[in-house]
Amino acid sequence: MKLARAATITSILLEEGLGYLTGKEPEEKPPPEAEVAVRLRKTLERLGPTFVKFGQMLATRVDLFSEVFTNELGKLHASVEPFPTEQARAILKEELGRPLDEVFASFPEAPVAAASIAQVYRATLLSGEEVAVKVQRPDLDAQLLSDLDTLLVLSGFIDRLVPPYRAAMVDRVAREYAARARSELDFLAEARAMERFTDVFRTLPEFRAPVLHRELCSPRLLVMEWINGTRLADVPGPQELLALGFDPSTFGRSMLRLQVGMSYEHGFLHGDTHPGNLILEPDGGVVLIDYGLHAELPRALREKMLEMVFAQAAGETDTAVEAFIQVFKPDPSKDIDAFKAELHELLSVEGVEGGIRENRVTANLVAGMRLGARYNAQAQSELFTVIRNLTIVEGIVIRYAPDLDPNEELKEITSAILRRSLFGPSMQEELRQLLPQLALTLSQRPRLAKRLMKLERSFNASTTLGEFLRVENVLHDPAPAPHPASYVIVALLGVLVGLLIGLAL
Repeated sequence: MKLARAATITSILLEEGLGYLTGKEPEEKPPPEAEVAVRLRKTLERLGPTFVKFGQMLATRVDLFSEVFTNELGKLHASVEPFPTEQARAILKEELGRPLDEVFASFPEAPVAAASIAQVYRATLLSGEEVAVKVQRPDLDAQLLSDLDTLLVLSGFIDRLVPPYRAAMVDRVAREYAARARSELDFLAEARAMERFTDVFRTLPEFRAPVLHRELCSPRLLVMEWINGTRLADVPGPQELLALGFDPSTFGRSMLRLQVGMSYEHGFLHGDTHPGNLILEPDGGVVLIDYGLHAELPRALREKMLEMVFAQAAGETDTAVEAFIQVFKPDPSKDIDAFKAELHELLSVEGVEGGIRENRVTANLVAGMRLGARYNAQAQSELFTVIRNLTIVEGIVIRYAPDLDPNEELKEITSAILRRSLFGPSMQEELRQLLPQLALTLSQRPRLAKRLMKLERSFNASTTLGEFLRVENVLHDPAPAPHPASYVIVALLGVLVGLLIGLAL
């Protein structure tokens, strides 16, 4: 079976003009890069859902492939041939455990959309409510098990398309995908992701997820409200967006807030925020659909990423470079000083003016990641999803609000996230847990408590941070004015000191 599937892969590569990757055809001058990218996309589509999903994962790897390849592979979410509705009805009956007429007042003969994993129907419940019914393709799990081994064969061929210094990286991505692929076929995981986004959207009230009918959902079936509205993909430009009641500049800011908020504040992000997954409602809301692709970032990682983005937007390039190196760890045997020098030049926004069309934030980050590849920089795969999504969102903003200043917008967005991090409920909960222990420690060390009281009085009596540091003999020479964020942090420390002393005494 495996040999037959491997033979099929080789045959399709030959038919699509990629036979030279297998060694089955004489080595000739490769076709233009754009043509190779199209051929690779068509090959993956012909091979089926497992390979389409793998191609979508490769589309995020800007460190491996050029923009030509990532853009072409990003089209892999396009529709495919639907499977017969009779099969869909049989799956529905099996998953629901009852006849369809006990759940639906009407069920259509044809789907409204078909994709590599599932197809969607517009049906009506007995209550009269219209719903979207997402049904998984038949025998997908069995096909996946058959495909994963042969996927590693294909990855070896694709590896020949990446630069030599990234040799074997496609194979590594394939092995990572194989390890998690089965979980992506569980529609209940997608349902849980939709429910988690309820928390994400609390700080992004203009967005929402469809309401699930959880009692009708299963590993192969999702039932949710039908969304009436206009897909963003069907809106040509800012004038048409305005005609729908959406101010283009406000919409552009909202899209940036969505991506930055998902990635750096909540650490839980939708994996494919392309225009086809955004529906504009008549009341001015935006519904984000299709949560099959999602990723989670650990807190420490997203905080470091937030620091990097904030520092770059604020023009603090040295800080951005240091944060970048901590996130995308270069090989210590390489010339790190040379890497820092090149990275500094790439991330600098000094003297850059104009809107987002002329000043694409992601262009610098992507260039930095491609530079890092030459220094064997390593990073968690979820980070590539973040950058890919930011690139998509940036493209949306360029289309509808090209005059937005991305650095100013990002500074404002990241500053708001930092404020919520410092003064929001999560920090309050951490302090609530921390204060009793600190209070006990201070009560047992009266000299420390007195010293903290002296520091608090000294801080309150100082007009600047520099004056405070000189009074306490930390600085002996005049210091440049600190970043405004420093005052916020030190002020917070002053408040904490006061709280701790109050509790201790």
